[in-house]
Amino acid sequence: MEQTTNLPTIGILGVGIIGSALAKGFATAQTPYPLLLASLDRENMTQLASSFPERVRLANNNQQLLDEAEWIILALPTAQGEAILRPLRFRPEQKVINLLADKSLDQIAEWIGPTASLSHIVPLPFVSEHQGPIVIYPYSDDLFQLLSPLGEIVPAGSPHEVHVFQAITGLMAPFHTLLDSIVHWAGENGVEEMAAKAYTAAFFGAMCRQVAQASRGKLHELSNEMTPGGINAMAKELLAINNAFAPWVESLSKALLRLSGSKK
Repeated sequence: MEQTTNLPTIGILGVGIIGSALAKGFATAQTPYPLLLASLDRENMTQLASSFPERVRLANNNQQLLDEAEWIILALPTAQGEAILRPLRFRPEQKVINLLADKSLDQIAEWIGPTASLSHIVPLPFVSEHQGPIVIYPYSDDLFQLLSPLGEIVPAGSPHEVHVFQAITGLMAPFHTLLDSIVHWAGENGVEEMAAKAYTAAFFGAMCRQVAQASRGKLHELSNEMTPGGINAMAKELLAINNAFAPWVESLSKALLRLSGSKK
């Protein structure tokens, strides 16, 4: 058994897709935080406890998790958040992390009462592999130290910035659909599926790394970096003529309106 007595217990309330990813990320991180899980999804919880018996325990109920954990991660479905949280007793010394996408910190504070800290984060499933961005608001050294082993910390300067970043996460399924369409097209043209997938992933991965390293304004230059009359110019022109870029931006705007305009 790993020595965890000097480390705070992390309680994850709600073990769906993101809650499970966070639990796996913490359970495989170098710092051996003890984890306590509570969720309606007993199957996910049981699998995690079975996979990481030295790190993960299962709470009998939600209140037990609150009674025993110092950090509390709220990974609940947004529609059920208020009904689940209001009856629970939080302690003033606890540090609470909210994942409910369309709920403000003021709303959460009203439901749970005073706590030592209350923050909002936007993690993605990649945290299970210690990859990808994790938006945090407001910034604190404690929160950075807790989450930095799981991914790249992106501090937001306001709740509005959190919503902007959240809106961008809505492009995951469309992007995967685009890549799937490309791989399928390659298959129709005689390329074996795994080879097409490997090439497509390496191609877009390299471009994303180039974007990450680009200086201010350089991304716009990259978007216009093409040989006149070449296949890049042809593809960009065809997509522009068909207004293919606009729906991506429109989807971002609609997602932002939904996130920032919700009063529930």
